Amino acid sequence: MTKWKVLIADDEFIIREGIRDAVDWEKYNMEVIGEAEDGEEAVEIALKQEIDVLFIDLNMPIMNGIAAMKEIRKTLDCKIIIISGYDNFTYAQEAIRLQVEEYLLKPVNINELENVLKNVKEELEEKEKQTNMIAHASTQIKKNYSSIRNHFFQDVFQGKVSEAELMEHLQFLKLPMHIPNYLITVKWEEDTLQKMLLEEKEWEVYYGKITSIIKVCVSDMDYLLFDQDRKWIKVLIWGEITEDIQLDIEKMVLESTGQTVHVLQSPTGNTYANLLEADKKAHDMISSYIQFSPLVKQAIAYIRKHYQNKEINLESIAKGLHVSSVYLSKMIKQELGESYIQILTRLRINKAKQLLEQTDWSIREIAEVIGYDSQHYFSTAFKKMEGVSPIRYKQTCTRSSELN
Repeated sequence: MTKWKVLIADDEFIIREGIRDAVDWEKYNMEVIGEAEDGEEAVEIALKQEIDVLFIDLNMPIMNGIAAMKEIRKTLDCKIIIISGYDNFTYAQEAIRLQVEEYLLKPVNINELENVLKNVKEELEEKEKQTNMIAHASTQIKKNYSSIRNHFFQDVFQGKVSEAELMEHLQFLKLPMHIPNYLITVKWEEDTLQKMLLEEKEWEVYYGKITSIIKVCVSDMDYLLFDQDRKWIKVLIWGEITEDIQLDIEKMVLESTGQTVHVLQSPTGNTYANLLEADKKAHDMISSYIQFSPLVKQAIAYIRKHYQNKEINLESIAKGLHVSSVYLSKMIKQELGESYIQILTRLRINKAKQLLEQTDWSIREIAEVIGYDSQHYFSTAFKKMEGVSPIRYKQTCTRSSELN
């Protein structure tokens, strides 16, 4: 066990010698590592040696005891025992302010000194115990950050955490100090997974493959990944992402595991209420999607992948799926409650909003990128869906960014 370091500071050699020789320092797990004749020397030794206990006289040359203690207190939280030939009330007041352990009058009574050292030893032991406990707790927290974050955000999405509590915990969890910009929700086919995963070990392997793929896709972003009730994987993103990520994840998981997952990325608007609402909508949309017929799922997957292509149309999709366009149109409307054109338009307009928010591209350039032949047709579709023109939407985003 490391011994506690003691410094004796007094301009009288006989006093220093008397204290040093009067005590069995081993008994208190202490050792005298130095002596000082003046306050300046006391400060130098104390800081260099990082002492634990200081005996100090108040009246010393060059720098008096009070000044020396103030300097030492700026850096060290050591135990201080004053030894003085003066029973001065002003000195006593200053000693209280400097959190001195004891004020002993010369000549020092050995019994009093022993009692002081006994108390100091107990306090140092307690302090060391607390420090070790905190260090151990800190180590455990670091080891279990992933689990702590997981449980915390499960509570967030179950409505058990207030916005104030969330903001308060972000720093502790070593996350950016604002609401995430996006939520990515991942879900697998329940029946397929139940057939495949019968044991804990199998779940871990499957989950590990999916999360590894997701991490590769978001590796250049600030993110937090966690699972919810072993039924959903959630990824919170701080920063901007591309719409291709959800398609990449679905494709890579299918290629790696042979299983289908459904991925939805949702902007949060950087507000707590929108984050919770985005989570609820993602659950509802994916749960509904899983119930769709294979034909409609294939159609949606194709539309999502090719919606920016000007040549995309219902006839070509139907031909690729070996059904008539009339039948495919009917199935899409019946299961989704929207027409093929409505779905295609919504995907294009959502992409346009992202480009208006994140780029300086012209309206014409954006119209071409998202699959429209003309700027006029794009602007008309945008205003019909959003209630404002693309230019006005861009201006609103710019003003909001300037205010932030």
